[in-house]
Amino acid sequence: MKRAATLLTAACLAALALPQPAAAQDLATAIADARAHSPALEAAAADADAAAARLAQARAAAGPTASVEGSVGTGRLDPGGYFGLTAQSVTPSAVQLVGEYPLYAGGRISAAIDQAAAGSRAATLGKDMARQNLTLATVGAYAEVLTARDLVASYGKLVDALGEIVRHTGLRYDVGDATSSEVAQAKARRAEGQAGLVQAQGRLTAALARLERLTGKPVGDLAPLPPRPDVPATLGEAVEAAVAANVLLAQADAGVDGAAAGVRAAKATNRPQLGVFAEGARIRDQFFPDYRADSVTVGLRGRWTFFDSGAGSARVREAQSKLSASEARLRQARDDVTQAVIEAWSGLDSAERALDAARDGDAAAREALRGTRLEVRSGARPPLAELDAEREAIAATARLAEAQASVQTAAWRLRLLCGIE
Repeated sequence: MKRAATLLTAACLAALALPQPAAAQDLATAIADARAHSPALEAAAADADAAAARLAQARAAAGPTASVEGSVGTGRLDPGGYFGLTAQSVTPSAVQLVGEYPLYAGGRISAAIDQAAAGSRAATLGKDMARQNLTLATVGAYAEVLTARDLVASYGKLVDALGEIVRHTGLRYDVGDATSSEVAQAKARRAEGQAGLVQAQGRLTAALARLERLTGKPVGDLAPLPPRPDVPATLGEAVEAAVAANVLLAQADAGVDGAAAGVRAAKATNRPQLGVFAEGARIRDQFFPDYRADSVTVGLRGRWTFFDSGAGSARVREAQSKLSASEARLRQARDDVTQAVIEAWSGLDSAERALDAARDGDAAAREALRGTRLEVRSGARPPLAELDAEREAIAATARLAEAQASVQTAAWRLRLLCGIE
């Protein structure tokens, strides 16, 4: 018993030591790889960070500031006998420290903060949109690779079968059992199959390149497409979800908020400003040799541009026009998103119906191929009938693969329109 356990352990270790086949990449992994690799997503994230930094700058304007300024030099100062002073070499220097704190800015600061906050929200939403677009592109590329591989495999089998049919037809022709037209027809079918194979190979090459570019990794074995993701149960629920969470709508709404803040900022330009300040200075050798002065000042500082020849009112009109345009764009975005959701819902419904039809067609074509083969083997039908049935079966398989890809892509498009990831 102990010997058997030892042998079993050794066998297990040996099996673990053998090279294991690589696991097939699935759709979720491809999406994760694309998000980790995408330069567009990285650029959108950087834009969002920059917008967040602009918001921090706007908020900082409401706080105190402190600055220091200094100078030092060397020269010669000649008071011209004033106060009995004679010319002397001097080292003039000055240091000034200034601190300020805004008490009232007429709404400029709060408007700037609101504008920056709207811009930051729009930039963050832009990152979300880039991620959603990347997800949809990856789903489409993944499905296209699977479809193209199915086509290449099917056409490869067809070309092999056609080559064998051409050879058999040629042998039959040599013994007088087939006509020259049958040989020509067989060759024509083979040429057609080879053309289809070349097209499928080109389609596969393009699909592989696209998926590799998106994920940044070589494309190996791919797992079959998963069941389509869940979507809202009804069209009404889909439209409601999109209005609440669609990124494009949210961006347009952020644009309205930013434009409204711009109106407040424009109105604030002609309002007075008031702040407190504190200054300290140390001056040496500035006006005559050995001149010394130290000072400290605390007080209020205000500014009010009460007349600017109409520039302020023009700025307000410009800002109000931008607000009207932003509100119109929001309404247009709402209409566009609603229409897009309706089209996506209809597209998914059509794709699922087409998938059902493609499944039925594929099953029927395979059954017809099986029956035709039996009839050809029994001599009831000519060999070319099998080629035609094989070609129809390949076309049915291609339609099935494309229908499966269409359902997956349509479901993802509807989910992303509804703000579901």
